Amino acid sequence: MSLTYTTNPESLADNWRLAVNEAGSADGPQWLQSLRSSAAASFLQYGLPGNKDEAWKYTSLRHLEKLKPQLGQGDAVAADLKQDSILIGTSGPGFRLAGGEFTPLAQTHPDGLSLLTLKEAFNESGPEISKELRSLLESLSLKGRGLAFEALNTALLKDGLVIRVAAGVDAGSSNIIWHQGEAGLAQFRNFRVIVILENDAKLRLFEQFQGARDGLGNGQALNIVSQFQLGERSELKHIRIQNETGKNILFTSTEAGLAADSFYRYHGFDVGGALVRHRMACQLAGQGARTELNGAFVLDGQQHVDNHICVDHAVPGCSSEQFFRGVMGGHSRGVFNGKAIIRAGADGSKVRQSNANLLLSDTAEIDTKPELEIYADEVEASHGATVGQLDELAVFYLRSRGLDERDARKLLTSAFCRTVTDRLSDSKLVEKLAGLLDQAMPAFTHGQVGGE
Repeated sequence: MSLTYTTNPESLADNWRLAVNEAGSADGPQWLQSLRSSAAASFLQYGLPGNKDEAWKYTSLRHLEKLKPQLGQGDAVAADLKQDSILIGTSGPGFRLAGGEFTPLAQTHPDGLSLLTLKEAFNESGPEISKELRSLLESLSLKGRGLAFEALNTALLKDGLVIRVAAGVDAGSSNIIWHQGEAGLAQFRNFRVIVILENDAKLRLFEQFQGARDGLGNGQALNIVSQFQLGERSELKHIRIQNETGKNILFTSTEAGLAADSFYRYHGFDVGGALVRHRMACQLAGQGARTELNGAFVLDGQQHVDNHICVDHAVPGCSSEQFFRGVMGGHSRGVFNGKAIIRAGADGSKVRQSNANLLLSDTAEIDTKPELEIYADEVEASHGATVGQLDELAVFYLRSRGLDERDARKLLTSAFCRTVTDRLSDSKLVEKLAGLLDQAMPAFTHGQVGGE
């Protein structure tokens, strides 16, 4: 399956309607078929988002409008991903996706940890689990153009992963490696990830998005929807590392529901991809629930990365933090839109938002928009955003200590990003991530902002 440009462009609706109809599936229980049909109808009704849609006003999809897409999971073609190109260790359990098929990374896993493909979960789970999966899948909102890719993902819902941790179990680490870049293919693939933590359960989830570096890929797209359900006092630590090629497209949509006293902690690192958009929606539905969302993106060339976040404080006594740092060079563009909503009656809520950005060239761009919607009285809330260049006094100081211009600027920029990596407790992972961010740094030349 591949994405190809039309030689005689039809209307967008006709192109995408045909693609959705061709990729449709009638397999699975009746409720799943109905869910797919409803999602397809929603997608075709609203179409792709445009700049008049508030959630997408800074991220253009005009190049997608030219496509006559073929959609699905992709062909089962084995892809060569060298072990030394994998940033995170894969000694633990999990899955690798390559060529449209999931391959287990280990044959065994701890007691209390269940790892299934979505197909296996539909076929092997008992009636209670099937009922829970159905409820979770049907709970995803699909209405409106802003949720077009969630609707598309559901319309083509066939496979994905289901990770479950039993009550009271610390399951350690699980890995998901998403690999794109098979030679000669340009696929638009859709998958679902479901993580369910029962009461008092713990999990550390590593996701890595790695494009092949052989130069043979024609550009691919992944559209992944993740649904996380955290039971009372459970804890999910989620690390997402995106190091795609400059031709690939990635859309992720993550929805997390948090019960009382649960904790969701996210660290996202973006250093690749042509067009990348992460949507994150967290609902703090139980008293004492907490979420901490951290991110760093280092962009160059024509790269575009959009982080779109909404944390909903629905009950009293919850806390959330958003902490993002961006570095843009070349003609790249970054987007940060972080919102926190404190509902009426959610007294005792605590919210902090921080987004700081460095522009390293005259042609780089950042759109930052922290938002607070507060409908309760007794809350603690703060937010802030900055856009600027490197401190020239700091550059001068380092040069006076013997560093040249380039190394001084690189050291300061690296320190700027370390404010995110240092929030991780794993020192070995911190060093690997710092190295990855340093490697992705835009070239420091005389044409940069603040340069000579």
